[in-house]
Amino acid sequence: MKAVRWLDRHLEEVLLVILLFIMMTIMGIQIVARYALGNSLSWSEEITRFCFIWTGFLSISFCVKNSKSIKIEQFVEWFRDDWGGRGVHVFRLFSYLIEMILFAYMLPFAYHFVKESYIGQAASPAVGIPMWIVQSITVISFALCEIRLIQKFIERIRMFRDGIKEEENTNEGGSI
Repeated sequence: MKAVRWLDRHLEEVLLVILLFIMMTIMGIQIVARYALGNSLSWSEEITRFCFIWTGFLSISFCVKNSKSIKIEQFVEWFRDDWGGRGVHVFRLFSYLIEMILFAYMLPFAYHFVKESYIGQAASPAVGIPMWIVQSITVISFALCEIRLIQKFIERIRMFRDGIKEEENTNEGGSI
């Protein structure tokens, strides 16, 4: 149970750090190989590009989990004093619902995209990695976003029910 709780808190961060470390290491090796040894690596840019794609999609889930998305805070302020201070909860619940619908809508398309790539057996040119592995991050990311939004939705319902104001919640906030 402790491992599951740790993964729930840190999954995206750990994966992002690992991928960024891989990108940094590979590009460092490429720089040394090109300028010090005079020989360029054919596979380094492709692996780095795939890691970059994965970090981009994983960062979506990271931002959803940590409420680090672009928001128009003026709208939130309008609702802050409505319904005894619970108006902001209604606004956030509506926002989460729209996001959940969006990711639930995109998930089957992402799955179909990966499935077609698997059937077509396309591989990357330099390394030969099956492209369905690279493209599977779309399904993983959208599913993680859906899970994170469901968690936030349930948390927000509890806050609404218990009358907790948003300022008291340490997990929400930090908008860009």
